[in-house]
Amino acid sequence: MEYWDLYNKKGKLKHKVIKKGMPMRKGQYHLISEGWIYRSDKKFIIQRRSLEKSSFPGMWYCSAGGSCISGETSKEGMKREFFEELGIDIPIEEIRLKRIVTGKNFIFHIFLVRKDIDLEDLTLQKEEVMDVALATEEEIFQMIDKKIFISLSYYKDFFDKIKNNRQIGR
Repeated sequence: MEYWDLYNKKGKLKHKVIKKGMPMRKGQYHLISEGWIYRSDKKFIIQRRSLEKSSFPGMWYCSAGGSCISGETSKEGMKREFFEELGIDIPIEEIRLKRIVTGKNFIFHIFLVRKDIDLEDLTLQKEEVMDVALATEEEIFQMIDKKIFISLSYYKDFFDKIKNNRQIGR
């Protein structure tokens, strides 16, 4: 059974845990790590979520992501998600926090990894990921327009900063 640490809206640990799937009260938040792998050919590794997923089944999404489990930082959670979903061990110092977005009961920590990884080197966790592909920023926005890629409000600013190389450096 998976447990999540609870945080306040500002991201301060409340020293309380909740079992995954239990309803959260107002003012309770849990961490979600979302990671993008950006290659030197200006393409991102994206994943297609398994049809077995309860949220957004079959939709395309960032490289990897998921809820942080109790006791781990968002960066540790991101490292674990890369390994579980894609079978790759990314050194923690290569995982760079780029944005924090707060939602109803969650705090997204968005990470960027600049690394040339071949799709053939990935081992997909079939319960989570049904496919992977490479896509440019333009292709991702085309997929969003076709409603086959999960659309989140931070994408435009995130991609603009990568394109302009502002705040997304090494």
